[in-house]
Amino acid sequence: MKDEKIRLYDKTFKPYIRHERILDAIDGVARELNADFNGCQDIPVILCVLNGSIPFTGELLQRIDFPCQVISIKMSSYQGTTSTGTVLNVMGLTDSVKGRRVIICEDIVDTGNTIVALKEMLLDKEGAAEVKICTLLLKPDVYDKPVKLDYVGMEIPNAFIVGFGLDYNELGRNIRDIYVIDDKMKYYILFGPPGAGKGTQAGAIAQKYNLKHISTGELLRAEIAAGTELGKQAKSLIDAGSLVPDSVVEGMIENAFDTVKNVDGFLLDGFPRNLTQAADLDKILAKRGEEVTAVVGLMIDDEMIYQRIRGRAVIEGRADDANDEIIANRIRTYHSQTEPLIDYYKKAGKYWEVDVDGGTIEENRARVLAKMDTIA
Repeated sequence: MKDEKIRLYDKTFKPYIRHERILDAIDGVARELNADFNGCQDIPVILCVLNGSIPFTGELLQRIDFPCQVISIKMSSYQGTTSTGTVLNVMGLTDSVKGRRVIICEDIVDTGNTIVALKEMLLDKEGAAEVKICTLLLKPDVYDKPVKLDYVGMEIPNAFIVGFGLDYNELGRNIRDIYVIDDKMKYYILFGPPGAGKGTQAGAIAQKYNLKHISTGELLRAEIAAGTELGKQAKSLIDAGSLVPDSVVEGMIENAFDTVKNVDGFLLDGFPRNLTQAADLDKILAKRGEEVTAVVGLMIDDEMIYQRIRGRAVIEGRADDANDEIIANRIRTYHSQTEPLIDYYKKAGKYWEVDVDGGTIEENRARVLAKMDTIA
């Protein structure tokens, strides 16, 4: 199993159960089945519940010693990552089970709605003589049905998983190992010197990974426009010609963490700018039981900083961007105050870097997103 996370549609999944462990669980199920059906005079039916149970059934059949017939059925109660509670018979039995002993092969049992409905249908409507339930995985925390599960490969916690037949909206079934959804909130920092293109690339990153982009400048303007207490405090300081202190900016960021919903995480742009702010961010996240996920540095050299900012001055009409002394001061401030954050996050094992010194905006975006894919 690779250590890298995978992404299916809008969800990220991390490694969970190795292929070797899955096969060990199937070995155990096969031993129990062989012990119970060894020497049977009839020919039991192995019923594969499509599509998720195909890999499990295929591996199990290679380990079964007694004669059997394999048929299939397709049922569903899931949409996305949650059960609808309504069991649908999507495709009927591919052969009759009347008077036969049936072994249902299911990939996973959680609520048990599907498996219980299937067993009742086989006994009451299809006339099966006996029905045994065999599942590779069981979530005991959510299974509360009185129906006995006869053969269980392994028990797992109640989390959404993909791989080895299990899917997220039909993706992931072909993965050899099993991955679990990584639903912990993400906190990314987009880092780099002035002119590196953080604002240019932030939108694409936020959109692809369902993140809330937090630019400290935009955050200040939004809080002031909304007339919040923090916004009023910031406005009074700005009107008086004073710098907005870290405590006010950090309060706004923390407020965003508390109030923004329906995202997988946050992308901080322009914060932290120094080691003090980095330590403060660590404390804010620690109170939430969280931590910085990763820092992505967009790197350009000093000469490129001059070129990028001068170009921005022409495009946006910003006089300060056309002044070489102001640019030089920004570069000095970056090297003295912000650049030490690289070592700070490297020591924590959370720093990744992308060279965006050359190439078009689109080419640099492709490099940044490729790097994000390895850490998201």
